[in-house]
Amino acid sequence: MELRHLRYFSAVADALHFGRAARRLHVSQPTLSQQIRQLEEELGAPLFERARGGVRLTQAGELFRTYASRALEDVDAGRVAVGALRGLTSGALRVGYPPSMRGVVVPALAAVLRRHPGLALSAEEAIVRRVERRLTDGKLDVGLAYAPARLPDLDAEPVFDSRLALVVARGHPLAGAESVGTRQLTDEPFALLSRGLRVRARVDAWFSAMRLAPRIALESNAVGTVLAIVRAGLAVTMLPEPRLADAERLVVKRLSPAPRSELAALLWRKGAPRTPAAELFAAEVRARAQET
Repeated sequence: MELRHLRYFSAVADALHFGRAARRLHVSQPTLSQQIRQLEEELGAPLFERARGGVRLTQAGELFRTYASRALEDVDAGRVAVGALRGLTSGALRVGYPPSMRGVVVPALAAVLRRHPGLALSAEEAIVRRVERRLTDGKLDVGLAYAPARLPDLDAEPVFDSRLALVVARGHPLAGAESVGTRQLTDEPFALLSRGLRVRARVDAWFSAMRLAPRIALESNAVGTVLAIVRAGLAVTMLPEPRLADAERLVVKRLSPAPRSELAALLWRKGAPRTPAAELFAAEVRARAQET
């Protein structure tokens, strides 16, 4: 029995017509009939019987169809897995994440690229809703955002607690404080991520709970812009721990009372095969989460 026998049998079982199945397979009808006869001889039982306008499965055919379908699915899954394994030398990795996760994603991607320089990496920075939607649509291999995922077609694997912290320049008067309370922030200018981003909603919720109206000097949808202003000593900001991108000359301080934490999570599309490249990226994220 060869793989083509299973494919030919499945085509006829789906079409219940030798002519239509032959056209779908791009073979002649006599060739298809011959292959089915070979399969029936090997199994020792007829798989089809003639019916008006086509054929129907015999009892043996119905039974064999289950096993043939399972075998073909396993072969196709194996082909995907082997192709993905080869992809570590010549394939691609597509990652999506919100701006607040850049400090975790960038080092993880750099580690993947150092180990497998032949990979083509795609890093898409977007709001959480877009990351989830792109992952559901198959446009991304893996995402890093928050648990639980908002879309039902996604699985969320928690990897670390994401808690807001105050970020100041190294020479800022608050840089030496053990923790920072609301009274110390009353007159501080803030550079914050734009409204509509999930981190900004968390920041606003903390300010509201503390009954504090921040003095906002700058709003931007780019973490790099916010941190540049903070690094210049022109403002302070609030961003999630545990890691920040471009953390040079910056100091992270705990807030008192501490803001509510959220679970940062790797996001996967339910039922989709996970490529080795995506698994390698996930392992790097997990390792960095353990370090903090």
